[in-house]
Amino acid sequence: MIKKELYAMKVCLAILLIVALGMVACNVTPVTTTSPDELRIITEISPPYNFVDKDYQITGQSTEIVQAIMEATGTHAEIETMPWSEGLALAEEGPGIVLYSTNRTPQRADLFKWVGPIGSYEQAFFAKKGSGIEIKSLEDAMKVNSIGVYKDDAGAQFLESQGFENLDISMTDAQALQKLMKGDVDLWLGTKDGLALMAEEASVNVDDLELMPTVVIKANLYIAFSKDVSDSIVTEWQTALDEIKTVRDIDDKTVYEKILSKYNDPEYVQMLLNEN
Repeated sequence: MIKKELYAMKVCLAILLIVALGMVACNVTPVTTTSPDELRIITEISPPYNFVDKDYQITGQSTEIVQAIMEATGTHAEIETMPWSEGLALAEEGPGIVLYSTNRTPQRADLFKWVGPIGSYEQAFFAKKGSGIEIKSLEDAMKVNSIGVYKDDAGAQFLESQGFENLDISMTDAQALQKLMKGDVDLWLGTKDGLALMAEEASVNVDDLELMPTVVIKANLYIAFSKDVSDSIVTEWQTALDEIKTVRDIDDKTVYEKILSKYNDPEYVQMLLNEN
């Protein structure tokens, strides 16, 4: 009997040990990205914030701000471009992903660590001129047959959250705009500041578009970090951003003000895009 009791005790202890090890394994702290050089920096094509110029260099208002932060923090990494939905998925998974320019929506707030704001933007509905469509509210937009939107864009996500079931998803804004001009969709949800550049990318005449008065999104833009990136790196980037916004040079201008001033000039942006 004693031998059987001892055996049973050993079995119980072994089970308890396995359970304890399992509990410890479930609570292992994830490895964090601690070196700036481990970061992978991703953006999309969305002028004037991020785009590829005539020399095939990634540039834009947000890009220059990110590059200024990288220089201040000693971060050495290549900036990549890819469709927004792909970059967003990578940022959610990690490791070491930095994604810009990102709208900090309620749906995204807890998915990432944040630095910003680095700018602002507005999105609104556009119709093909002469369509006769009038949109004075979101409810009006719900009644059209289809709205062209950019996959996983903040505006598209917002409309989905409001119960829109008439969204036509495209992989790029240019594709969505082209669908509008072909008559495949009734409206396009576009960014007001980048309209001229996006129209050029889509080979569309901006004069053939009509802006609807309803503003769908008016928000700030941020840099999003995957959750594994260490708080010290995120804090360092925020500190660098704050400095380029506040430290003034001999011309009494900040780096941030100078960058925004350049990209508020349509001729400057066109010069970056066009050979002539």
